[in-house]
Amino acid sequence: TMTDYVEGVVAIEEELHLTNGSGTLTQILGLKSIKEPSFTLDEVEDTDMGSGGVKDYVAGLGDWTLFEATIKHRPGSDEHVLIEEHLLSRERRPFKIVLRADNAGSTVDGTGEILLLAYDKPNRATGAVVDATLRGRVRQYTEGAVTAPGA
Repeated sequence: TMTDYVEGVVAIEEELHLTNGSGTLTQILGLKSIKEPSFTLDEVEDTDMGSGGVKDYVAGLGDWTLFEATIKHRPGSDEHVLIEEHLLSRERRPFKIVLRADNAGSTVDGTGEILLLAYDKPNRATGAVVDATLRGRVRQYTEGAVTAPGA
């Protein structure tokens, strides 16, 4: 039997929205890359004398991986001001990412809360386009259903 082909999704037109100081979700323009939040579990050793000389493990605490996004660094822009304000507030705020679900343009919204931890600004070199990296910790992240293009 022939295996069905599954087409990979090309990452374009994805979005990051952060919450400003007034509580409004605002799209961060100039997004270049995004690390989708992932959930992991610690492994905790649970070996005892009856384990037959083989280690046993149980699932430990869960954690969300470090969230990362790369954006075009534009000092003084609305995005720059929002990110700096959010970071310095030390607040956990709602956020949203929009991910492409297929190459026909369907999308999935991921929502949750994020605590921004870093806004790493670039080393500015002559003639280079400069990027900045956002890092944060996510909590209560969920993905919605696939939305068809134009819906």
